[in-house]
Amino acid sequence: MVFQNFALMPWADVLTNVTFGLDIRGTPKDECQAKARELIKQVGLEGFEKRLPKELSGGMQQRVGLARALAVDPQILLMDEPFGALDEQTRRLLQEQLLRLWEQERKTVVFITHSMDEAVMLGDRVTLMTPRPGRVKEIIDVPLKRPRLRDVEKSSIFVEVKEYLWENLRAMQVE
Repeated sequence: MVFQNFALMPWADVLTNVTFGLDIRGTPKDECQAKARELIKQVGLEGFEKRLPKELSGGMQQRVGLARALAVDPQILLMDEPFGALDEQTRRLLQEQLLRLWEQERKTVVFITHSMDEAVMLGDRVTLMTPRPGRVKEIIDVPLKRPRLRDVEKSSIFVEVKEYLWENLRAMQVE
């Protein structure tokens, strides 16, 4: 799981945070270190292995959380508003990085977001939830090809799906 608030151990360096799940599973130390270093490199943090979370930007902390989640090789990756607390530039960079990692790993990702752009950019399907109580209203297919390139936001399909989401969300708020 990758959380919105990073959920890193503040007393532990990047390498220790990433190896945490592997350590708990009893993975040999050499294997833990090798896997963590590979993931740290994949998320663009090579050279920061000995830094504490307080020495990292929000985007860097989120990359550590992503590396930690991927380290245990989950079948399903749950990401709960992972980019919600980040500035727009960092958010877009991490979206692109997540798309690249997805292309390599092909993991099932359940990504929770309030951003329609983010949902359409990252998802193959978007689950539209009702407000209070939260229930599934509709599951919308996103018919965009992969790999997703940044210019996909300008495509008519992207705009059409985003507008469809917005119209449905607006209608639920008015009801």
